[in-house]
Order: sequence, then structure tokens, then C-alpha cells
Amino acid sequence: MNHYFIHMYMDQKAEQQATRQEQIVRDQHCFTHMKTIELTNGTYQVVLDGELYNKKELTQELRLKGVSEPLESIEELIVHAYRTWGHGMMHHLLGAYSIVLYDGQALFATKDPMGLKPLFYAQSGQSIWIAPTIQSLLKNTDVKAVVNREGLMELLALGPSMREDHTLYQDIHALAMGHYMLVKEGRIQIKQYYEPTSKPHFETFADTKAHVKYLVEDAIQRQSEGCDATFLSGGLDSSIIAAVLAKQDRPLYTYSLDYEGNAQNFKGNQYQVSLDQEFIEAMRKQCGSEHTQLMITQQELADALKAAMCARELPGMGDVDSALLWLCQQVKQDRSVIMSGECSDEVFGGYPWFYREELAHLDTFPWLRSTKERKAMLHEQLQDLDLEAHIKQCYDASIQDIEYLQGDSEADRRARLHTILCLHWFMQTLVTRQVCMGAASGVNIRAPFADVRLIDYVYNIPWDMKFYQGEEKGILRSAFEDELPPEVAHRKKNPFPKTHNPKYTQIMIERMRGVYADPDSILHVLFDDAALKELIESGGSAFTLPWYGQLMSGPQLLAYLYQIDTWFKEYDVQLALS
Repeated sequence: MNHYFIHMYMDQKAEQQATRQEQIVRDQHCFTHMKTIELTNGTYQVVLDGELYNKKELTQELRLKGVSEPLESIEELIVHAYRTWGHGMMHHLLGAYSIVLYDGQALFATKDPMGLKPLFYAQSGQSIWIAPTIQSLLKNTDVKAVVNREGLMELLALGPSMREDHTLYQDIHALAMGHYMLVKEGRIQIKQYYEPTSKPHFETFADTKAHVKYLVEDAIQRQSEGCDATFLSGGLDSSIIAAVLAKQDRPLYTYSLDYEGNAQNFKGNQYQVSLDQEFIEAMRKQCGSEHTQLMITQQELADALKAAMCARELPGMGDVDSALLWLCQQVKQDRSVIMSGECSDEVFGGYPWFYREELAHLDTFPWLRSTKERKAMLHEQLQDLDLEAHIKQCYDASIQDIEYLQGDSEADRRARLHTILCLHWFMQTLVTRQVCMGAASGVNIRAPFADVRLIDYVYNIPWDMKFYQGEEKGILRSAFEDELPPEVAHRKKNPFPKTHNPKYTQIMIERMRGVYADPDSILHVLFDDAALKELIESGGSAFTLPWYGQLMSGPQLLAYLYQIDTWFKEYDVQLALS
């Protein structure tokens, strides 16, 4: 991650009126790590956090537009793209990036359409600060780590997800996927430039299958520059990446995660049907990869919870975060770039709420089904927080602008709705996890299924094609079934693996007993003491539904609460409830 930090006075008048000390601060920090591009008609300063995957095509486009100046660096490409297409340049960029650009008059900041790189900002008086991390803003500005009632509502009603343009802090904001920010003449404007567009789908099933295969293969191949490795779980998505990479004339390296004692303690359920090992072995044999299986102990899993929280900078997905952080740390010993199958389920409809009747027709976020149970856990002084109303408001705002076509079936309409919800909510939570855990380990994790061209196309495929032969992601399975072992091509979706070892539950019980014994723990302020104690002593099982998603229950919930406590202590977070 490019740790730039930018401080800008929002208008020249404010800059002229600033004190000498303020000017010194500005001179120290303004445009830190930005590259200066001198052109015949002006000077530009630009910083890119991320990468572009269409540099060759972009260069050709700019040449056809009459650009004759050097286009040797990515920053030069970005500046000329900005000069050529202005605020619409993102429609010509393919990549995972956040960009900040200053042309002497206005500051322009944006993210890629899928929001794959973080960008935060804070405003105080006539100043605005922009950075890729929250801590950069807290350390270098007068903005404080304060959580007000709105932030607390996000944490308790939506956590570990949150509105994509929010953080939990009252004065720190995030730029959402598909948006840009313009700072000019003392004003901040935030505008949306991208959302999947509803269009009729006229291709036959055979043509659709071929089109899907082309787009997926092209995304993987584009992102394979400087990358010879992928995570491999034996699931459909990572196996497709491995199969495509294996066709290249170079060695392929694959990595998988397992937990100490999982083989002995695993019990399947409707969401986690099988263990990964036999499917990984089938793929390893087929693609000929040099495979590394990494085994995390239960103690390592628990010990990484604090570091994972610090990497995300906020309470996250508990041990699902810490497991990925540990995995990336091990991968870093060999490589710095690796691919992941993340974002496929959001695009192709792989989650159970796309097709399970009891989930598909809920008029709320299907991964947040424990609102009443959450509220019952709260301290009496927080019982006036209307969690359900907050969730409904967020849900209604998310779906109000979805465009349906006259020819859409009821199943097509539900698929569009769930895709939009996933892209703006569930995927953003997982993308943040992946980017932050990778960055904290020095590993760049690429997600070819988050390719905007693929998403634009698949969004309009009719549901009966996506759910071909009654299988989730049926069109994707059909497109690659000749490339994969049959048992892999048609393996039931499994989420990111979690531990099933009771040893981990016991570790988290003991750790949370220590937190409970601390009278200054924020958990005593947030939750009812009796309910909290019962939750701890039951190993999390007293909370009968998943707190979030499919698997965040039991010891995973304890891990989340542990991260909340650690977050308040580590960053001296202050509550402002009035």
C-alpha cells in the first residue's frame, strides 16, 4: 500500500490566512509521495495506490487521441488520461487503484469501480486531508478517535460491515466504490461514476458460456504479470485461477490454509459441506503446481487477532481476518504477489441468499439476521438504539435505485437486488479484509473476478443461466468444467475455512474471561454484563444465530468482541453518546 498523506487548503484565501505554523504543516505533508509530471501546458501531481492492468491499451487510446508526450510511467498515463477524459477517465482504466491528482486548481481523488483500494478523508475547517489509512489521518491531523451514536449504531447494527462511505469515527469518511471526489474553490463534491447497468441479454447459453470463459481467462491473464501464484482451496474459483495460470509456460505455485486439528474435529453443515484437502490434491495433480499447505495452530490464530484488527484499523471478522493475515505472512516468505478467488460469489450468485428460499425473499440484508438477538445483548443505556430502523434505512437506500428491465423474471429481479447488495456491502467487507491483511504482510492480493468488464456482463445474464442445472454459479461451472476435475467443477461452495477445533473455543473463553475481568473494558459499556458473561462461558453458543454472514458464531463471535475491546484500548477510542 502506498502510504501517501495529503493535506490541502480548500481555497487560496484560506491558505493565505493560515498561520505560519499551519503553513509549515502544509509544507511538510501536502502531496507527500506524489509524483510531479511537468507538461507543456501545466504541472500535475499524482499518486497511484494500486495498479493498472490495461497499460498497453490505454497507451494506444491516448496516442489515437493525439497525445505525443512520453507515456512511460503509470503516473504519466494517469495524467494524460485525466487531461483527455477528465472525470470520466476511470471508464478507460482497468485495475485496482485509488488515485489522487492535483492540477494546480483542483484536487481530484477516485477509486476503481469495485473499490478495491481504500481511500479515507477528513475535513476540519478549511483543510482536507486524504490518506489510504485511517491511522495516517489520526496521527497527522487534529482529528480525534471519537465514536458518536451514529458510529456506535454502525458497529452494533451492521458490524463488521458498515456503510461504504463511512468509518466508525465521527470525523473520518471513506470514498465509496465507483465514486470520485473533487475539491475546488472551497467545496467538496462527491459524485458516483459507476454502477452496474441493466441491459437485455440476447446471447444463447452456448455463447454466454463462451463469453464468460473469455472474460474470466482474460482477467486472470492480465493480472498474471509478475504473478506466478494463487491461493488454492479446491473450490471452484481458486481452482479456475490455478487452471488458467497452469497454461502459462512457467512454474505455478499454490498455497492453502488448514487449521490444527480440523481433520479430527470437522462436522459438516449446510454452509460448510466438506474439507478442502482432497479437492486441493485433485487440482494440484491436474495443474502440476508446486503446492504449499500451511497449517495454523489454534494459539497462532488467537494471537493474530490484535494484529489483524490493527491491519484493518477497525474491528473486523475476527479469526477469519487473523487466519488470512497469518497466511499472507507465510506466503510473503516466498512471494509478494498472489491471486485470490475473492468476489466471484458476489458476481455469479454463489451465496445461499441468492437461491435458498428462506433467505432469498428477506426484506433486509440476508447476512444480518440476528438483529433482535444483538439488541438483547446491549447494555440498558443503549437499548434506545434502534438497530432495526438503522438497518432498514441502509437497506432501503441500497436498493432504491436498482433498475429492472421489463423482461426480467422475478428470479432475475431478486438476482439483481442481491448482486447490488453484495457489491456494496458484503463484498466491500471482504475486499477490505483481503486488501488490509495483504498490505500488512507486504503481499499484493489480486482478485481477477472483480474485473469490472466481467461484472458488467454477468450482471445481465438471466438467473436461469447463472443457476444452470440448479447449481450456484452454474454458468461458471459449465464454462470451465472441461478445465477442472469433475469433483472440483461441481463441488458445493464452501466459504473461507474456519477452525472446528474445540481448543480454539477454550482459548477464546480464557481470553475473554480476562477481558470481562477488566472493569475498564468497553464491553461493559456496550453489553449487558449477564448476557456477556453467559456468552463467554458458553463459548459463544449462547448467541444462537451467526452474528454476521454464514459462519460468524460461537468462538468467532468471541473473537469479534475481543477485537472491539482491543480496538478501543489500542487507539484510545472515545465515546461521544450525547
